[in-house]
Amino acid sequence: MNYDYVVWDWNGTLLDDMLAGYNAVSRSLAMRGLYVPDRDFYAENFGFPVRDYYKKLGFDFSVDSYEKLADEFFVNYYQEPIDLRKGAKKILEKLFLNSVPQYILSASDKKNLTEGLEKYGLKVFFRDVIALSGYEADSKIDAGKRFFAESGLQGKGVMVGDTVHDYETATELGLDCVLIESGNNSRRRLEETGARVIDDLTEVVEIVLGKRSPKPIDYPTPEKAERRSFDLSEATRSFGEKYHSYYNDVKNTTKTEDW
Repeated sequence: MNYDYVVWDWNGTLLDDMLAGYNAVSRSLAMRGLYVPDRDFYAENFGFPVRDYYKKLGFDFSVDSYEKLADEFFVNYYQEPIDLRKGAKKILEKLFLNSVPQYILSASDKKNLTEGLEKYGLKVFFRDVIALSGYEADSKIDAGKRFFAESGLQGKGVMVGDTVHDYETATELGLDCVLIESGNNSRRRLEETGARVIDDLTEVVEIVLGKRSPKPIDYPTPEKAERRSFDLSEATRSFGEKYHSYYNDVKNTTKTEDW
């Protein structure tokens, strides 16, 4: 096994919600008559803390506080269709059945995140859920540091995420990092981190468990076949001799001819 444990990001990684997030922010921009950027702009500029991205979009916090905009975001967000990334549950289950400890570290509100894990039937796969309180979506690095300090978790770990911030978080926590392109950040930005970038979440299983070598097949050579034939003949002869000896002993003891 290549890693002792896995730390998962939630939004954009296990939960395929990039479009829901993009549409939620776009709706808030449109309501205020602000320019709505395309998804390429979003992928090139979205980051944490989210309040900095909101400033870049043109939101005026003297008119609408960031807290108000954050609440509005979730009202819009939960109106969007959202589901797990394809194969996410099977991947978590595969690692779980191979006794790999899994944790989830997110900038989401912990209460909502826990409810989401229960909704999709995923909570059982995680040893612990590390998240924030409230909806401000600040850096999760501090939350991760507190968890590691308190838990004393040891061994080699890997973080699986979908943004540059996930790479930054992994680096601060001393973890390797694997990034999947979800649309929250462009592939260019992800590759610039130097982390491994994958296209399919199923790749995580092999990354964590490693390649399992098949059991070697002992193909019979002519010499082995001849030796095995002799061994079988010897075994048959030996068994026959012992059986007849046992039969004669029983027959003589019981005085029966039809044992």
